Amino acid sequence: MLTIFKTTTTTKEHARRRNELMPGTAMAAALAVMGLIGTGSARGQVSPLQIIALAQGATTEKVHNLHVNGPSDVLQALLVFQPGAETGWHIHPGPVIVVVKSGALTETHSDGCTTLHPSGSVFFESAGEVHNAANQTNGVTEVYATFLSPTGSQPLIKVPDPGRVCRSDGK
Repeated sequence: MLTIFKTTTTTKEHARRRNELMPGTAMAAALAVMGLIGTGSARGQVSPLQIIALAQGATTEKVHNLHVNGPSDVLQALLVFQPGAETGWHIHPGPVIVVVKSGALTETHSDGCTTLHPSGSVFFESAGEVHNAANQTNGVTEVYATFLSPTGSQPLIKVPDPGRVCRSDGK
């Protein structure tokens, strides 16, 4: 004879048990996916699309001018700043998107004021904006820069130091 035991559980117990099972369920799902990927690799199959993040960041800026007139060159580059290294005063002939991968970059603007861009941040540089970027940390700073330039132009053009001193009073 088969005996069936009926148990009653409270809602709290049910939620607790479900939460205890979820990490195990997630692990089983992850192993199943890894098994499928592993099986495909064993057969020499590669996913038709792979997105490999090199650096990622976020910005709170709301306006981005990424317009380039006419034919354009696009350059994506890794810039590695040793402690104390800087770009020197320069402009860009087109807009630039910069993602700070590691460390921090201090940008000095033509008015002499500075902006600190920490790791994980994104900032935009407009065409013709005079500035200097420097690593003022004790470690290496790495940034990925995407330059959008008119065809045939250099992505970075040296200019003289504007010699201005930042005034906090706005005058």
